This record gives sequence, C-alpha cells and structure tokens, in this order.
Amino acid sequence: MEKPREWLREKSIAKKVLSNANVVFEVIDGRIPFETRNSVVEQLAKERNKKLYIIINKADLIPKDFGKKVKKEIEKEFPAVLFSAKSNLGIKNLNKIIDELSKEKKIIKIGVLGYPNVGKSSVINKLKGRKVATTSPKPGMTRGEQLIKLAPNVFLIDTPGIITLEFQEDLALKGSWIPEKLEQPIETALKLIEKISNHNKNSLKELYNIDPSGEPLDILEKIGYSLNFLKKGGEVDLDRTSKKVLWDWIKGNLKAYWM
Repeated sequence: MEKPREWLREKSIAKKVLSNANVVFEVIDGRIPFETRNSVVEQLAKERNKKLYIIINKADLIPKDFGKKVKKEIEKEFPAVLFSAKSNLGIKNLNKIIDELSKEKKIIKIGVLGYPNVGKSSVINKLKGRKVATTSPKPGMTRGEQLIKLAPNVFLIDTPGIITLEFQEDLALKGSWIPEKLEQPIETALKLIEKISNHNKNSLKELYNIDPSGEPLDILEKIGYSLNFLKKGGEVDLDRTSKKVLWDWIKGNLKAYWM
C-alpha cells in the first residue's frame, strides 16, 4: 500500500507555518480526538517554543460528557477549547484567547493546522464572522496558504491539511482521504466498521436500519442490502457500499466516537 507522496511537501508546509507563526491552533476531530492529533505539528511547536492550543472541533457530533472527558485529558498537555461552528460552541473562548493575544505590542500570526477535513476552514470562518476559507466535506479542499486578518495586529495563517507519513487507509479512517482514491476501500471500510462496532454499534443500526451484530463483513453486506447497492444477480456491491460508509463517516452521518 502506497504512502502519500505529499507528506514531505506538507511537513515542509507545517515547518514553514510554524516558523512564521507565534501561536498554533491545532484543530482535531472531536469524534476521534487522539487519532487526529498530529504529533509532527505538536513536536515542531514544542521544539520552536510556540504556544499551542488544541481546538476540539465537531463537538456537536459528540455527547457533552464525552467532550468534557476529552478536554480534561488533552489539558494535561495543552490548553484546549471544545468547538462547534454549527452550535456556536467555543467561539467566545477562542475570541477571548485572540483578545488576549491582540494586547501584545507585536504582530501575532496564528497558524491553523490539522489533518484534512477536521474542520479548519469552519473554525476560521467562524472567527472571521464570514466565509473566507473553503469548507467542504471533501478532504484537501484548501489550496495553498492564506493570511486572514482578525484584529489590527492578529492574523490567521490558513493552510492545506497536513498529512504526515501514514498509509492511505489510516488517513481514510481519520476522514482525511477521499474514498474514491483508496486502493482497497473494502478493507478500509471493514476496519472502520470494526472500530465503530467496538465503540458505538448503535450508530450503524440508526443510520442503515440494520442489525449491527456479526463480523465486519457481515455488517457491510447488511448495509449493502439495506441501501439496495446490488449487482446483477442480487449480490452486494461491496466496493460501492464501502465508499458510501466511508463518506458517511467523513460527513458526520455516522454518529460514532471514541478516545
């Protein structure tokens, strides 16, 4: 399985942004917070002595008590903010941080970093109060870096999603890789189903109206039958079903979460 060719380019983007930024906002997916924390970004921030805040995004897709637990765990290392653009959660906290930063007598540049599709653009648009960054459920929609003014001396640096040296399959499980680009979407969907079955089995039942018991392959076939994704002869189209499951995960239709 091929590792993303872009990773060296994108690691250099992270290094460049961290050289230019005084502060880092690392955006993570609140459904899978520890899988979407980027160790490269965090390590580079520590090495360069940059202040780093972790924004736990998509908080509207997780229960409140789970969000609090995640925040408490992350705050053992870094300050954290629970955030949701949809429900306006965390915007006051982030504005307070920006107000504090604006009191400094120098130009402050905040690098906004994270995996593709964790919702960096939604965070940026909410802070700016209007759409200045591209939002899309399709991973990798931000092209190049943008400088966005928030206050007379405070700027955000918007960046493309940072992919580190990982397999396509691992990135797809984070919601950071387009299913159509996967070499083996069925294997990836089976791994996702296994994870969801271990943590939030009911989300499969709710979305696809199936009995979520059995092995991942049995569950995938049940989903295919439920969606009527059948080939000639009545056999389930596993490839098409797998891509649908992966897209439902990317779009937040599958209400699963874990630490």
